[in-house]
Amino acid sequence: MKLTIGEHAGFCFGVRRAVLKAFECAEKQLPCVTLGPLIHNPQEVERLRRAGIRSVETLDEVAPGETVIIRSHGVTPDVYRTCEARGIPVIDATCPHVAHIHQLVEQYSGNGDAVVIVGEADHPEVIGIAGWAHGKVFILPDAQAAEEAELPKKALVVAQTTIRRDRFDSVLQVLRRRVPDLTQRITICAATSQRQQEAEKLSGEADVMVVVGGKNSSNTQKLLETCRLRCKRSILVETPEDVPQNLAKADDRVALTAGASTPQWLLEQVRARIEENAK
Repeated sequence: MKLTIGEHAGFCFGVRRAVLKAFECAEKQLPCVTLGPLIHNPQEVERLRRAGIRSVETLDEVAPGETVIIRSHGVTPDVYRTCEARGIPVIDATCPHVAHIHQLVEQYSGNGDAVVIVGEADHPEVIGIAGWAHGKVFILPDAQAAEEAELPKKALVVAQTTIRRDRFDSVLQVLRRRVPDLTQRITICAATSQRQQEAEKLSGEADVMVVVGGKNSSNTQKLLETCRLRCKRSILVETPEDVPQNLAKADDRVALTAGASTPQWLLEQVRARIEENAK
């Protein structure tokens, strides 16, 4: 068996930055909570919990004296206003790329543009982005939704940072035809594009493709979609225990990648389990 590991597998810059900020709080023994799971990886969230950093779903759950860590997905302006009104200290770990989208949305919507977000309506990043708009917001997951929506005459279009480029391009093609005055900003994260391109290459050359990541991670699921287009034997594993005993044959080429929320230690554990099962 030949095992290849993607160079761009694992934590992206924004996630790594957020996790480091959280563990710095733990090391300083600061009473901190994250607003929502810090990242979409249950194993790393549990590691944070053991270090003393718990996750809350609402600001009502924040105890007096606790500091709130804003995760890399970002939040709406209302969250900042509520924290300020209640005197809750904030450590802002919003990914700089996401924060830039917030600025674009606030600026263009303030000038009268509607805002079109290409992404999933229930994703925390998209919810946060939409909150920075002053006017109408359209959230379009795909080209069909773009065809069916009652679109404005003037709009700014941005993308969820983890959306697949081909999906964004298909929506953009419809918008260019249907929105007369369209300003486009390709806000897909470069790390996401690199990871997806690498996954395309690896899965095209592999007999078995393994994607490591949380089952509730949007970018991990999109990686899996990409891999399955080129390698039928593509699987998602969240932990080493998920690796099938009979994953590969002796002469199989196995490739390994991981979502942006997958820690390096977990990727290494999965790699070790694959190699152990091959003996």
